[in-house]
Amino acid sequence: MVLEVDKIVKIYKSLAQIPALVGARFDLKGLVINSWWSQRNLDTGKTNKFLITHLVTQRIKSIGKTNGIDVSQELLSRTSPSENYRAVIREIEGKDSRKQLLEIWSHQNLHHAVDLSALELHGDVYADGELGSLEWAPDESKIVYIAEKKYPKTESFYKRKLPKKENNDESSSTPIKGEEYVFRQDWGEQLIGKKQSVIVMFDLHTEDIKILEGIPETVCPGQVTFTPDGNSIVGIALLTEPRKLGLLWCTNRPSFIFQLDFNGNYVTLSEEDKSVKSPRFTPDDKTLVWLQRNAGGPHHSTMALVSKQFPFNASEKPKVIVDVVKTEITINNNDTFYGLYNVSFPHRCWASERRLLLSTDQRNTTKSYTIDIDSGSITELKYEEGSLIILDVYDNLVLCNHRNFLCSDKLLAAQIPHKNDEKTIIFNMISKPIHLSQDQFKFTYLDLEQEGYDNVKSFTAMYIGPKTGDEKSVPLIVWPHGGPHSAFGNNMFLGLSIYLTLGYAVLLVNYRGSIGSGEDSVNFLLGKIGTADISDCVLAVKTALSQFHWLNPNQLVLVGGSHGGFIVLHLSGQYPDMFKVVVARNPVVDVAALSTTSDIPDWAFVETGFEYTQKGPLNEDELLAMRKLSPIIHAHKVKAPTLLQIGTKDLRVPPAQAIEYYHRLKANGVPVRMNLYEDNHSLSQVPHEIDNVINGIIWIDKYLNPT
Repeated sequence: MVLEVDKIVKIYKSLAQIPALVGARFDLKGLVINSWWSQRNLDTGKTNKFLITHLVTQRIKSIGKTNGIDVSQELLSRTSPSENYRAVIREIEGKDSRKQLLEIWSHQNLHHAVDLSALELHGDVYADGELGSLEWAPDESKIVYIAEKKYPKTESFYKRKLPKKENNDESSSTPIKGEEYVFRQDWGEQLIGKKQSVIVMFDLHTEDIKILEGIPETVCPGQVTFTPDGNSIVGIALLTEPRKLGLLWCTNRPSFIFQLDFNGNYVTLSEEDKSVKSPRFTPDDKTLVWLQRNAGGPHHSTMALVSKQFPFNASEKPKVIVDVVKTEITINNNDTFYGLYNVSFPHRCWASERRLLLSTDQRNTTKSYTIDIDSGSITELKYEEGSLIILDVYDNLVLCNHRNFLCSDKLLAAQIPHKNDEKTIIFNMISKPIHLSQDQFKFTYLDLEQEGYDNVKSFTAMYIGPKTGDEKSVPLIVWPHGGPHSAFGNNMFLGLSIYLTLGYAVLLVNYRGSIGSGEDSVNFLLGKIGTADISDCVLAVKTALSQFHWLNPNQLVLVGGSHGGFIVLHLSGQYPDMFKVVVARNPVVDVAALSTTSDIPDWAFVETGFEYTQKGPLNEDELLAMRKLSPIIHAHKVKAPTLLQIGTKDLRVPPAQAIEYYHRLKANGVPVRMNLYEDNHSLSQVPHEIDNVINGIIWIDKYLNPT
């Protein structure tokens, strides 16, 4: 098939209009559901966020909904426990300025509006999922949030000034000389400018805003909330010494659960050498739970669920509710469970009988569970095939997002059955999804196993494509995920949908090292990147070709980004006659070079089987081993035309990696093109996504179907 550009653009525009469900909440005692959605706006080049209000019966069946209301300016919002107030952090962008506001709304009116930018008390408010917070005190008299520390003003050693006035008050605002160029490290990729966080508290009665004192200078606080008595704050504290390493997508950074009272008394509640996430108090105010894993090691891994009784005994060791799962365990109803990989909980996550509700990766999909935090008993909540993601829990009512490869997000609601009876849950559909043709397409899970003596042999892949077809008639996109410690789940996403609509089949590979299959699988890949992940992809391709006769073995295409890009470049170099075209987004090309240029230099050491340290002399043997495991060593064997899609602001895999690869392919006579985008690692800005998706398809079609 030869594709017309206008047809590709038309399909992109149609699929890009499908909104994604990003959150939902019960309000007015469960009689109203508010849902938040995001959608690409191709004309403005931005992503819009909008709110839809659904009216439901007492049996949570939908009886109507409002049209969407744009809430793109709202960075954070949080309803108070009584639902009488709502706090909003709003960002307003002008032609030449930008400011952030704190607003407190009631049912009747706007109670408070504070221009935070004008106060100059702190820098930007954190709205990210790593450190950001916006939380109410139990009595609704105060709120807390996280913001960037405001540093003293600086100036040059020499700056001409006006004569001093006699009564001029030279206060602490006097600029500091000679510190204009002092380096202060931030938290890396997509967290640029976030260097040192502070906890800010706003008093609704006095309108006083202050920064809480007592946090050590060697940590960054985040994810804060009030204790049940309202007399202190609990949160996570990330260690900043000896250096900050990239935080986004990295659950291995050393951190603590801390408590801070309003007199500045600070204590740590969790163990040393751990990484912690998402502290939550139980509704009965008796217990704090959080997620934790060992610090260091792979950048994402299996989590444990732990708890501590409130009021706290700082010396008491946390109780483990659900431990790290090495391979798999059997849970209620004889279901198989592979461990926890979620890094947060829904903001409201509690059902009656002290049951925590959460969602986590499980092999090919995302599944949802109730966990009895007293016994550790785990029960799966089941719906149709696909991913089920919990959004909100209120008074034994639950809101979920259901999706699969061929079905867009749909909002579901249900009454949560009593403990040990959760399998009887019945969901009501609140919003209708958009389907790709289920008569034409299907998805199939492939459970695969390598031969040999490895301690981990099994992994998975997913075929999505035509149900049938003529012999060897359908081209196949082979797509390994990035990370490498992440996973593809069963959900619709734009690139996949476009490939399907244009007549391609897609093979998504969750090679060994992916999350959702047990801790042993995650750790297996360390020291084996460039070998085990490659052999897994080849086995997945061969299995798909043997199982689906309509796939064309002479039209195999490689697509991947980051570590997925690392894999596809390896495949094109190690199997130059097997794969015909390559599209790689910000690929890792040279691990040794990455060890000194990335915001996550530890990745290069850990993934090649070494310990990361900057103490002592450089180890040349380690650097040589990194180079030998890199795609660059196979570049001279590549035959497949290669399109490189590169972010010039990428801190995770800096663009110099791809530039070197580009020149090497060009010198060896391989058709190669590189598109540069003023963007970060994900290339997620709407104009850049439009270009890289459409140009990727054009590139593939050009070399699969030469005229």
